[in-house]
Amino acid sequence: MGARLLFVHAARAASLSVVLAGACRLGAAEPPPRPREVQELIDEAEMAAKRLELAHARELWARVNALAPSTMAVCQLGQFDLRLDRLEEAAAELEKCVEQMPAPTDDIERRRYEVRHADLAAVRQRVAELHVSPPPGTARLLVDGREVSASGPVFVAPGQHEVTAIGKQGQVVRALVKVAAGQSRRVPLPLFEAPKAPVTSARAPWIITAGAAASMTLLLAAVELREAGDFAEHETSAKVARLSDGSMAPSSAQFREVYDEASAADSRASLFHGFGTAALVAGAALGAATVAYVVWPRKAEIRPRCAGAEVRLVW
Repeated sequence: MGARLLFVHAARAASLSVVLAGACRLGAAEPPPRPREVQELIDEAEMAAKRLELAHARELWARVNALAPSTMAVCQLGQFDLRLDRLEEAAAELEKCVEQMPAPTDDIERRRYEVRHADLAAVRQRVAELHVSPPPGTARLLVDGREVSASGPVFVAPGQHEVTAIGKQGQVVRALVKVAAGQSRRVPLPLFEAPKAPVTSARAPWIITAGAAASMTLLLAAVELREAGDFAEHETSAKVARLSDGSMAPSSAQFREVYDEASAADSRASLFHGFGTAALVAGAALGAATVAYVVWPRKAEIRPRCAGAEVRLVW
């Protein structure tokens, strides 16, 4: 068992020898001097790698890259992420590393150059690659909720993924894509829908003016008709009082004349009261209709239901 553990450690140390050698060589190519904090982090990362503390070494290189971004740091992140099985991150970092590496000038640089390309080719076979074409006006582009850039490939694990574009006005379009390991696929997203113009309701001023005027006219007419009816009612009462005060004989021509006048006044009172009530109802209804026309919702839908009708208002 002890011999087997020694073999495993030896194999891991051998796999990291290229990483450490690359770090030293790339470090020599960086413009000196480095900030003291950065150099201390690099030294600590190399010691962690020698102790096979890969996650800690990777964390230290991430801090180095945050403080002083460089090709060396990106390449080291790609190497450690590959060995930590963080394949999507490793693919993106090694892609950037290979793009930024200068052409080799000697055998050591050529060997390192070949190793980086080989690692990138190996990790590409284990991940999938998306090339997203977002619609014009895209403000944010997401793959499985992770914000990405459309300027380069997006590396993902094999399987199904959701690609989302969010427009500057909040529009959203989505697409589902399924990819296999080693596959490169283009993902064109549909165009955003044009923002819908708010529904407005143009109110005709002449309708409002005419409705208000007609309503007021009917209400005033109702008042005058009611007053005329009340006057005719008083006249009827006065004539009836003369007929019953005994001043005239029922068979006299004067009695018959007063009786006819009382009957006509009573008819006028009923007629005026009836027309006044009708004008009052019509004026109030027309006024209510005019107010409803002004304040009614911009859009209303009436839908039939089994037990009646449903009115759906949209403000």
